[in-house]
Formats: sequence, structure tokens, C-alpha cells
Amino acid sequence: MTHRPNWHPPSWSYSTRQALWAVVDLVLPPQCRGCGKARERFCPTCKASISYLSAPVCACCGYPHARADGDVCPACRSGFLRPLAGVRSVAFFEGPLRKALHGLKYQRDIILADSLARMLYDAWRVWQLPGDVALPVPLSAQRLRERGYNQSELLARGFSELAGLSFAPRGARRVRHTDSQVGLSAAERWQNVKGAFSGDPRQVAGRNVLLIDDICTTGSTLAACAAGLVEAGALGVWGFTVGRARRSDGTA
Repeated sequence: MTHRPNWHPPSWSYSTRQALWAVVDLVLPPQCRGCGKARERFCPTCKASISYLSAPVCACCGYPHARADGDVCPACRSGFLRPLAGVRSVAFFEGPLRKALHGLKYQRDIILADSLARMLYDAWRVWQLPGDVALPVPLSAQRLRERGYNQSELLARGFSELAGLSFAPRGARRVRHTDSQVGLSAAERWQNVKGAFSGDPRQVAGRNVLLIDDICTTGSTLAACAAGLVEAGALGVWGFTVGRARRSDGTA
């Protein structure tokens, strides 16, 4: 795989970046990542077609749940997401949102991060998640060299600026490289990432943490990272993602 030099996001504020991107769009008109519409980065029609998540959801994993048999869905009764306080996501990972997240993650469309961070912010206001500091799920050094940037860091930075929260891009780190989670079962995913993260007590001790990632599939990566943060003294950790994979059993 081709290795790219690490790309470090500029330290400009959200509003400054928006002004810069507007100038860039005048020179190089964008196309909507969802449908290809000209002069739109992620058009209103595509945003309106997204399957947004809303209550009622499982109190733990945030997946749609009728709550006829309690606040916690059957999948969460084993407590596999501990020590996460819970997980919430903006929308299902499909359609235009899937295309947009793939554009950010694999095609270096870094300008999309601020549009998606705005969606995180809007969802955060609805879910009212507690948080003192926002930080991204970190990439391993190897994955960072391969990709050149951490898409979750871009999302966490934009979100923290909009929400007025502290931003700790190095609040968590990977202490070992892990294989890709794609194609692994839930049990395999957990074994793959177990013990792979640590937290920085100087940045998380005594604080409620919002742990930002692009996609939640089973929640194993978020839970493993939360374990490292709690060990470093975090009061509580909520996982917060843009996309949420549908369960393989087809439940909505």
C-alpha cells in the first residue's frame, strides 16, 4: 500500500475554515458526495434522504429499540459495551451518508469533515450527551502513515468547535496496531481491539469524554478505547459517531 506523509489539520477555527472552503469552491466547484450534483459538497436533498436515528433507542448502544422489554436491547444485556456509558449516532451508514463518509475516509475529501461535524453537533443537541472534552478514536501509527490523516480527528475537531467543548486530539492513543475490523464477527472485533488503547490522564482524568468516530458497527472499538480512557481517570465516556451500521439480522 502507498504510504503518504501525515497530513496535519490546520489550526484555523470552524468559521475561518468555512470561509476558506467557500473560496476553494469558487475556484474548484465541488460535486455532492451523495449524488454528484454540481456546486454542492453534500446537498440538502441527500441530507434529507438520510435515515436519521431518533428515540426510542436502546439506552446503551443507541440502536432503535421499542423498549417493550426494557430500556436496554437484548444485544446489550451481556454488558459487552462496558465501560462505555453508551453510544449514539447521527444516522444509519447507508446511501448518501455512506458515500460521504467513504469520500472523507478513503478519498481525501477532507473538506467534508466540517459538514459532517455539523451533523454531529445537531444530533448532540438532540441527544444531550454529557461531555467536557471531545477526542477522536486514534489510528495506529501504521494506519496513519498509510492514510495520511485521521478522519475521526477532523470530525472531533469540527464538532468540539461548534459545541464549545475542549478538544484533545491526543487524549487517547493506540498502544498496538490492530487488523482491519472489516469482515470480522462481533467476537473477533472485540478480541482484535482489546487492550489496544490507553488514555492520557492529563487530558481526561476527572472529565466526561465524548469519544468521536466516523462509524459504529458493533461498538467494540469504542468500548476498547473507553476502557483505556476510564483507566486513565475519565469520569465517563460516551461513544458518538456519524454513521451506524444496521445489524445483520435486519432489525431497523
